Amino acid sequence: MIAKYITNTYKVTDPYKEILLYAKDAKVKIEPADDNNTMVVFFEKKKRPYDFFVEDGVLTIQSTSAKWYNFLKIGVDRSEIKLYIPKSMLEKISVVSNMGCVDVSSIICSGMIDIKINTGTINLEHISCMNFISKGNTGSVSLNNCIVSESIAIKSNTAKVSLNDCSAPDVFVRTNTGSVSGRLPSNTAFTVSTKTGKIEIPKIPIGEAVCGRCEIKTNTGSIKFE
Repeated sequence: MIAKYITNTYKVTDPYKEILLYAKDAKVKIEPADDNNTMVVFFEKKKRPYDFFVEDGVLTIQSTSAKWYNFLKIGVDRSEIKLYIPKSMLEKISVVSNMGCVDVSSIICSGMIDIKINTGTINLEHISCMNFISKGNTGSVSLNNCIVSESIAIKSNTAKVSLNDCSAPDVFVRTNTGSVSGRLPSNTAFTVSTKTGKIEIPKIPIGEAVCGRCEIKTNTGSIKFE
């Protein structure tokens, strides 16, 4: 049996300051809206729809309950969740997913962005927030042109981590197997260790003060920063 997918679009009218999204296996994309309205677009199976509600200032998005036989997977789940939000009204974004990808772009968050995904990819571009936390098992984590006022913390079992043109006072990366690479401000102090892999990190120019630190630990994988 081939699952049938439909597109449903909703406008969120209740005020909120936080987003809590349980994506299961869906692809997730969060980006700015064209106006001050919030729109949720679901590309979903007819028998396994997603739902949303706002309570205590939290916009929660999750799969609705369904009979057990509707959760049997046949082929690849092609569900998608697209969330269009005002660019700079949020205090926290939390995304939990089993398998898929999470893309967040051009969003300002006054607090934390927390993404947990078992198997898949995480991509952030042009993001500003206080803290970024990522936990996962297998996949990749990519941050590009992100400004984090306190700390970046990434933990994964097997993942490729890339941090390009990002700034944060503290950066912590822990992986078992996977390379870590990127480009950070020139006055970042590196503390790195790997059992198997090549290490290439820049030195702080003479006369410049240390304004940030980056601590990376990996078991098997290279560490390379420009």
